[in-house]
Amino acid sequence: MRNRLTPCVLAAVAVLAAACGGATGPDGGELTEVTVGIVPFSPNAVLFMAMERGMFAERGLSVTVEPAASPVPVVASLVAEQAEFGFVTTPVLINANREGTPIKCVSPIDGQVSPDRDSSALVAAAGSGIDSLDDLSGRTVAVVQLASINLIGARKLIEDAGATGTEYIAMPFPQMPQALADGRVDAAVITSPYVETALDAGAVTLANPSSDLFPTGTIYCYAATDAYLTANPEVARSFQEVMTEAITYAKDHEDEAKATLVEHLGLSPEQAQAQIIPSNYVPEINLDSIAAIQELMRAQGAIEGTVDPADTVWQPPR
Repeated sequence: MRNRLTPCVLAAVAVLAAACGGATGPDGGELTEVTVGIVPFSPNAVLFMAMERGMFAERGLSVTVEPAASPVPVVASLVAEQAEFGFVTTPVLINANREGTPIKCVSPIDGQVSPDRDSSALVAAAGSGIDSLDDLSGRTVAVVQLASINLIGARKLIEDAGATGTEYIAMPFPQMPQALADGRVDAAVITSPYVETALDAGAVTLANPSSDLFPTGTIYCYAATDAYLTANPEVARSFQEVMTEAITYAKDHEDEAKATLVEHLGLSPEQAQAQIIPSNYVPEINLDSIAAIQELMRAQGAIEGTVDPADTVWQPPR
């Protein structure tokens, strides 16, 4: 998924006499190259669209994306300085800060959670006999990782329904449809574009944890380490401004955003347009929702100490 063209190649193709240098923006200035770690899923369409429309180049940035199976390796790449920005879920954000790895949200992915549409779902395998949350007692549920927003949300809904003894196992999203079809798991919290594959194979939707529990919330964001943000505030400011512009633009241009999923996620044009971007397109971090998610983590025994939600969100220096 690396899509940055080598400036030397571009120079050769154009038969330029100038020496080969870094990528340049619309004004001829050299661009600052940044890598964004992502977990491939449909809401990244907003980022892809900003790349393709030249929004980053207009603010002096050249963006490359690096895929990962879950937010945990994304955080590792941030700490190792292999990426400047990266996708994290709110629980991963909270845990990282609690454990002494200060990272901060710089921008939403696509806005806040839409209360009336969701690109992820808790689904039961076809033929499993499961048609409600209380049927999940003693059953196995796949989640992308064991410190994820998906686990926290699913566990809350399943326990509130009275189910007990549910086992949760970690599994990358792309593997979930086949695991459901093979009967290796009874249910899964799965996101687009993979949830459509599962539903087409007969999986049954039981709930939509994100929109059911956190309407207008911030459940994921693009984050950076405190050290990087301190050293590079203007780059972070530019990245944040681009994402604000892109989220606002995508509200009225969803088809354009979805079209980028053909190249970046390997979907057909028809599949791309069928995707749901589960956003209200409000380009702001919802601090109250971060606090609510942290309290739910504490209530479930996932954490003991807490952090100030305000310390997990970056604000540009004035």
